[in-house]
Amino acid sequence: MRGDEVPVALRLTGKAVKGAPTIVGLPDVGLVGTIATSYIVANSQSSLLGSIDLDEAPPVVVVQEGRILDPVRLYRVDVGGRPTFSVVYSDIPILPNLIWSTAKGIVDYAVEASSDLVVSLGGVPEPNRLEIERPRVFVVSNDLKLTEEFTRKGQAEAFEMGFITGHNAALIKLGTERGLKVVLVLAQSHLQYPDPGASAEVIAFINRVFGTDFNVQPLIEQSDSIRLQLRDLMRRTAASMSRMPKGLELEAPPGYIK
Repeated sequence: MRGDEVPVALRLTGKAVKGAPTIVGLPDVGLVGTIATSYIVANSQSSLLGSIDLDEAPPVVVVQEGRILDPVRLYRVDVGGRPTFSVVYSDIPILPNLIWSTAKGIVDYAVEASSDLVVSLGGVPEPNRLEIERPRVFVVSNDLKLTEEFTRKGQAEAFEMGFITGHNAALIKLGTERGLKVVLVLAQSHLQYPDPGASAEVIAFINRVFGTDFNVQPLIEQSDSIRLQLRDLMRRTAASMSRMPKGLELEAPPGYIK
């Protein structure tokens, strides 16, 4: 079922960050985007903007330091005293039947905030990840010029052939329909283990492209404790991903026969 066929409530309790890029980090391969967006929010001047409420989702709330929070949240992130990003973060895996509606909620917010750029951070499964000290970062967008620009600025590589699945595919499709530029930033990652090292690489990419200066060294130094802290979320995310064709991202499409 497409997201435009499912009721989605975009609940804003704060003022949308007008014109700023919207950065997305939902649980996926290696929890790369989840770790990266959590680190960005925690290491900046951030404030809660609201949430994305899905009618078909099971009733879940998050309790942090006695505060009741919705699991899929929007944050305003200020860097250097100025509004820099909106950030979408989730404490729970996005179930396959809720992918379209979640993507629609994100796109609805981007349109509301006059944000014509959505940047989704994530991982691409790499079978030989244990042998790789510094993961490669790949970029793909629904705008070829933006792919070239971000590849150059971010010192990354263009994702030239493969499949995109899950919420990233839904964001590209719905974003294109609404006239938004969508960029996927994907680091080589473990498939079913939290990968703070890959998250550090996508944050370093954000630094180079947007001129921020998030220090990723503490993230790397805390890798073991982060893996332990997020093992249950990774287990639930892996179970959710098993219902989607995640292995496709390891395959090359047939292409055209010339």
